Amino acid sequence: MAGRTALYARISRDASGQAAGVGDQIQDGLEHCRRKGWPLPAEEDRYVDNDISASAFSTKIRRRYRDLLAAIEAGEYERVVMAVEDRSHRQVLELAEFINLCREHDVRPATVGTEYDLSDPDQLTMWFIKVRFAEAEVEKTSRRVRRARLREAENGAPHAGGSREFGTVGRRQVRDPETGSVATVAIVSEAQAARERKLIQEAAARVLAGDSLRGIRLDWTRRGIKTTTGKEWTNQSLRKLLLSPRLVGYRIHQGKQYPGTWPAILDKPTWEAVCAVLRDPARTTHRGGVARHLLSGFLFGGRGCGHRLNSQPRNGKLTYRCITPGCGAITRAAAPIEELITEALFVAVESPEWDQVAERPADDPSRELHEQLARDQGLLDRLEDKVLEELVKPEAAKRKRAEIERRMDIARDRLGRLGDTRVAARIPRNLRDVWPNLSLDRRRSILAVVIERIAVHPQKPLGPGGFDPDAIEVTWKA
Repeated sequence: MAGRTALYARISRDASGQAAGVGDQIQDGLEHCRRKGWPLPAEEDRYVDNDISASAFSTKIRRRYRDLLAAIEAGEYERVVMAVEDRSHRQVLELAEFINLCREHDVRPATVGTEYDLSDPDQLTMWFIKVRFAEAEVEKTSRRVRRARLREAENGAPHAGGSREFGTVGRRQVRDPETGSVATVAIVSEAQAARERKLIQEAAARVLAGDSLRGIRLDWTRRGIKTTTGKEWTNQSLRKLLLSPRLVGYRIHQGKQYPGTWPAILDKPTWEAVCAVLRDPARTTHRGGVARHLLSGFLFGGRGCGHRLNSQPRNGKLTYRCITPGCGAITRAAAPIEELITEALFVAVESPEWDQVAERPADDPSRELHEQLARDQGLLDRLEDKVLEELVKPEAAKRKRAEIERRMDIARDRLGRLGDTRVAARIPRNLRDVWPNLSLDRRRSILAVVIERIAVHPQKPLGPGGFDPDAIEVTWKA
């Protein structure tokens, strides 16, 4: 064992952020070693777990404590020095395991105040009592915290702790360096929080209009919109945001919903409609590459093939074809299939039966508003394309975007007062007119609302470039 000494330090919460707490423990331990004449622990002999609790309620692993146990088991140390008993252990069972390990490997544990004799039952009893008192205190604190959290939920208070939530000003405590007093201040301005709330409303409206989370996320990334922690949005984080009950003034505690004291960002019918879209098990998700063509993922080979068709260039033109090894039975030019499907979609939306599918009566006053929103959304989609193509300067695009968004806000406000909650109803009857201006992502999202799959069957010989529409079979969702 070569007479080596290990030193262990731990603190549950490092308020300074500079590891001052564990630093003091290390200095106390080193001074104790000097007084006793023991070998001073080298840097590699100092085991530190900073900002980590030792209680049973901790969700963090004390990795350096585990490293210390492994080193003791390997016979590397003669003694272990700790600041105080409850810094190393706050669980009686964990202490018992530590004592047994030290006994097995002839290691002498010590604190700054006590060197323990593991053969002395009175000393061990006092050690267990100290740790049990610390353990009981943690349990009482946990009970008080749980009770306080329940009381906060019942009173409608927002969740305490954690990062600032998008659309709120947030709160943090700041200590005055001169007086030492602590004040609670807003993390961001109310103006910024208001901008974020408007973005949430925009995202909800876009989901209901047919946009995918991916499309919204890519747009927000282009516009430089970040999360409250400064990160770029992901599909998952955006989905979590839009599904949060806090958007309609509620909070969840222990699986139960409580009304909050803050104003709602979305009206409840709109939020429930967004949740219905995002929780739809048939909703198409994209993991990995981004679809670049209208019918990617919708087309499958028919009559014995059954494989998904992929988009591939061929002779300078886009085709959809089966690339499964040993099959390759189906190949079609993309243009005629896309024209056939979009025309079928337009006819379906324009038909009298569409009102029944969309649960929208012919005299529904929301019809005109949805059509206006679709036109304006198409203008926004096209505006983004023009900025990327450098056909419009960013300054002019910003002014135009603001003008269109003001018009859309008025329409959404009117829809909110009408209480429209139907998702399919948000596909406008003037879809044929606004289709050219819609982004690819929005077009694909609208198709996903009404089409389950498209089977492409072998067609009879028609000569070069021939296309048989009867070989295309569409399975509609409604």
